[in-house]
Order: sequence, then structure tokens, then C-alpha cells
Amino acid sequence: MDDPNLIRQAQRGDQVALARLLQQHYLPVKKYLVTITFDRNLAEDLTQETMIRAIERIGQFQGRAAFSTWLCSIATRQYLDWLRRQKRERRLTERAAEEDLHGRQEPAPEVQSVVAALQALPREVALCVVLKHYYGYTYEEIAEWMDIPVGTVKSRIFNAVRALRKGLEQDGA
Repeated sequence: MDDPNLIRQAQRGDQVALARLLQQHYLPVKKYLVTITFDRNLAEDLTQETMIRAIERIGQFQGRAAFSTWLCSIATRQYLDWLRRQKRERRLTERAAEEDLHGRQEPAPEVQSVVAALQALPREVALCVVLKHYYGYTYEEIAEWMDIPVGTVKSRIFNAVRALRKGLEQDGA
């Protein structure tokens, strides 16, 4: 059976066709990831994540490129996301090490004001703001984790930042 038939069947919900399609492409995707990551274990993990994303998004495949190209684009995004997470974790580790070296200090009054203003927001709103502006996650990542639409994340962050600015301006005035 050729790829277009398998793809159509998989998009219609045929689990056997989807499994066969992903099995055909598993090894090439893994080889691609080994090539770009230089790490077999990481490549294996990312290949698994890629296959999960492909299962979740098979209905979004439009055939503008080859199926293998579509899978490699998913794999590349998975790797870039992994790199971003590693970078964030390194920064957090470095920041924690710095705090340990310099001793914990009482936060500046401005920081205390921001923290107090964040704590006054509803938790789900404050979480969106912290994930976006402190940790640097994308709207899409936040939406996925919180299981809400991207537009809701954007709206929460926009309104929260506006409220925080307004509240902080009143405190400073």
C-alpha cells in the first residue's frame, strides 16, 4: 500500500493504517534525529515524541509536502523545544547557584510589589503570566499545558499585564 492511501485511511481513523504508516517512517525519523542531535538516547526520546505528535495531528497533514518531510518538521520542532527547555533549565540552575553563592537576599521593594500584585490575580491568570514572562514559554505551549485555547492564554496575559501595570502605577503614584 502506498503512502497516500495509508495517509487517507489514517486520517479517517484507521488505527492499523496509522500504525503501519508510522512504522514505515520511524527509523528514518530516528536516523534524522540522531544526525542532528548526535545523541542516540535523545533521538529515541524525540522520535517517540514526534510519533505522538503525528498521531495527535494526522488530521492536519495536508499533503503539501511528503509525509516524511512533515514528520521531520515535527521532529525538528521537538528538538528545538528540547533545546529551549535545556537553556531555561541551565539559566535556572545558574541563577540558583548564584543565589547560593551570594546568599539569599530580601527581594527589592519593586519585586515585592510585583509578586504581591501577581498573587492578587486569579491563579490561572497569574500562572499564564509567569509561564510567559518569567519562564519564556510560548502561548501555544501554555495553552497546551493548561488545556485551553491559545486565544484565552493571550487574553489572560494581556488583561493581567494591563491590570498589573495599572496597579503598580497606583502604588508608585
